[in-house]
Parts: sequence; structure tokens; C-alpha cells
Amino acid sequence: MRIVAVVPVKKFSERVESKNFRDFVDGHSLFSLLINKLIDTPEIDEIYVSSNAENIQEEVEKLGCKFIYRDDNYCNNEVSWSDVIAHVASSLPEKDNTSVAWCHTTSPLFDEYSEAIQSYKKSLSDGNFDGLVTVSELSDFVISEKLQPLNYSWGPWHKYSQHLESFFCITGALFITSKEQMIQNRYVISKNPKLFNVSKFKSIDIDDEYDFKLAQLLFKNKNFFKK
Repeated sequence: MRIVAVVPVKKFSERVESKNFRDFVDGHSLFSLLINKLIDTPEIDEIYVSSNAENIQEEVEKLGCKFIYRDDNYCNNEVSWSDVIAHVASSLPEKDNTSVAWCHTTSPLFDEYSEAIQSYKKSLSDGNFDGLVTVSELSDFVISEKLQPLNYSWGPWHKYSQHLESFFCITGALFITSKEQMIQNRYVISKNPKLFNVSKFKSIDIDDEYDFKLAQLLFKNKNFFKK
């Protein structure tokens, strides 16, 4: 089974200035941290970087990865995300049955790429699932803005949190399915994906400046959380 990774990364980001390429920790950017993790993942046969940042092409190719230029029209918040996914997946010079690991730079604390891919391979061979998505279990009491409890009921029958039905948040770190499915579905999540549960620590997703600073703090102190 051939598995390739694709890193979709834009030159500019709207909510966090220079999010992908500015210094994150010890001289590394979110982009370089991710690339190094993927290079160290033996289950990945090839790494593609889809970007409009032509200035990183030389660096990417020196690392043994492939750079695929993505037009600015597919690097903004105006074109639909489904169009971007279909365009990026179609640009990969791979067969339709190649498995594509779609990897985001915004999950710097996630490092279980080997474990996730091995889990994906096993579930695929067993015929139980057709993809994989990283998630984090939500063990909180959730209500809507209209004060409607979503996963429990108010009253003397109120359950303890450990007895709640399991809900999961998609972390955004990793999505795996075939190239063919990504193009057909125009989406990174397959129709029947396996949920790969990760810890709260590894599930942080950088969406704004606060998340960036928090992720920096956690990354610099990650050994503390391993105790």
C-alpha cells in the first residue's frame, strides 16, 4: 500500500500573521516542524507540499520532498474549501488508489503519524473503515445557545460526566483516505473513517494568535506533560 503525505500551506494567513513560516520554537516554524516529523515517519513513501509560496521550493526539495505550486486562486478564503481539496488532491502525481495523508501545520503537538497510519492500514485491510481522522474525546456538558442540553438532561437525573455519551472533536491534525475518494467527495474525510483518538494535549489546533502562543508554551514544556 502506497501512502503519501500532502502539506497544504499558504504564503499568507488571515487570522495569524505569517502563521506557517514565522519562528515557533528554537528557530523552527510550524511548517518545518511538520516536515521534519513527516520525514521521520517511515510509513510515508512521499511528501508533497502544495503551496503558493514559491520561495520555499528550494528548501522543500533539498529535504527530499516534492513541491507543487498552487495558484493564488486556491489560496484564499473566497474559494470553497471543497474546491481546494479537490484541486490539491488532483494535482498529486499519484494513482487513484494511493492513500493520501492530509497534514496540517496547525497541530504542532501531534506526533503520532506512524501509529495513525498503522491503525489506518489495519482497519483498511480488515475492511472495517475507508479512512481515518484524528479526534479528541469531549467529556463536557454541552448546551446550545438556546440553552438546549445536547448530550445530557437537566434535572435530578443529571449524570456524572464519566457516564456521558462519547462525543469527539476533530483535531485537524491528520486525515487519511484514498486520492480517489478525496477527489470524488471533494473532502478530506471519507464516508466511513476510523476515529483515531488523541490526548487533549496533542489535539490543540492553532486558529488564532492566542492558540499560537498557547501552543508555543505547551511545546516548550511538553516534557512536563509526559510525566
